[in-house]
Amino acid sequence: MFKISGSFRDPCGYVYNDAGRIIRTVNSTYREHWEWAVNSGLFTSLTERHLLPKFDEIAPQAGAWKTLEVEKIPWISYPYEWSFYQLRDAASLTLELQTEALKHSLSLKDASAYNVQFIGSQPIFIDLLSFEKRTPNAPWAGYRQFCMQFLAPLAMASYEPRLGRMPAGWIGGIPLNLAWKLLPWKSFFCAGLQMHIHMHGWAEQKYGDTRKAAPKVRQVKINDKALLELVGSLRRTVDSLRGPSIPGDWTDYYSNTNYSDKASAAKLQIVELAVKQTGGGLLGHDLGANTGRFSAVMAPYFEQVVASDIDAPAVGRHYLWLQQSGNTAISKKILPLVLDLSNPSPGIGWANSERMPWAARGEADFVCALALTHHLYFTEGIPWERQASFFAALLRTGGSLLLEFIPHEDSQVQRMLAARDDLFADYELGSLCTSFGAYFQKVQSWSLPDSCRKLILFRKVN
Repeated sequence: MFKISGSFRDPCGYVYNDAGRIIRTVNSTYREHWEWAVNSGLFTSLTERHLLPKFDEIAPQAGAWKTLEVEKIPWISYPYEWSFYQLRDAASLTLELQTEALKHSLSLKDASAYNVQFIGSQPIFIDLLSFEKRTPNAPWAGYRQFCMQFLAPLAMASYEPRLGRMPAGWIGGIPLNLAWKLLPWKSFFCAGLQMHIHMHGWAEQKYGDTRKAAPKVRQVKINDKALLELVGSLRRTVDSLRGPSIPGDWTDYYSNTNYSDKASAAKLQIVELAVKQTGGGLLGHDLGANTGRFSAVMAPYFEQVVASDIDAPAVGRHYLWLQQSGNTAISKKILPLVLDLSNPSPGIGWANSERMPWAARGEADFVCALALTHHLYFTEGIPWERQASFFAALLRTGGSLLLEFIPHEDSQVQRMLAARDDLFADYELGSLCTSFGAYFQKVQSWSLPDSCRKLILFRKVN
């Protein structure tokens, strides 16, 4: 059993991983708040609505007042990996929980975006120790954090989707006195952004000396009605924000490819055949997933499919489609994420261990990498041996990799080389197989009809 480092900041308890079981301890210092939350019926209501993970009390660990076994989240993700719509839904969930808490004379003591995870396309609030008895007329302790970790990133991403990655540089949230300078002038015409970002950021800059600001903060009183109005204002502001209208580089990829209908149908069939042949498993990665056509084929065979793509608008479209599809068997199993494979999410926070690197969050049973390796090779300059070692590191021994090889004569490759000298003599199928052979055994290959492309299935042996 080992401690999960992301929970070390909370003095009220700790989270452990016990051979895959998630264990949460509750310290005696939190007893009054815990008993109030349980006896009020809040936890029962929220778990029944699937807004909190299920949990059961087990024999307490040494030094703990209570010990809980908590429902495990299939894959941990972070706000800087979410599309605009995922972050907006996480913000709405946090505000909904604050509203429900106030009805039970409780309040959220924080508003960290890291308290929210996703089971497929469903956000869920995972920090059971965030609820505390409300002190009468006290301001909401999580207000500033909500503005920094939810509202500011949402506002910036609504104008420019690439800014969605900024929270990785500020684990505590985007500084408001920075956010209000980065937002365009037209954001001043949004009353909510003016109050919660621009005026808030200006005040932080003016009263940056906390020694001068602290007495003013301690004098603030806010009753329940006013606090609900504040939460309502935040909710209206969040709801008013719209996803970026800027088209992504690959958002319409499937309608702008050189695949014939016959080749597209064959590719779908091959993916399903490869997954069936390997037996599926707990975790599958669809790398370069775009809007998720192949993720949907993989989903029935895995507990979780992580569908990653560099294009934030495409990931957003995929997430919305999952929510609107009505197919819960698929929407609960696919997690779309924004990810640059040439620069995947690193470990960040204290000692670079508070938030885990993307590649270290669990070994996969299957990795699907279609129409991807040529981008890594030509655009990012990642040679075959580096690609092979990266894919191998994602898989358990015995796991499988399905990749697509796109040769020089393909029109997509020709476009990529149109403005540069072709100095890539190593870019050929034999060299790929030799490099991947250091980690994988080739199982089978398929040629796509009406195409020069090939799909190759490997099994990890080293």
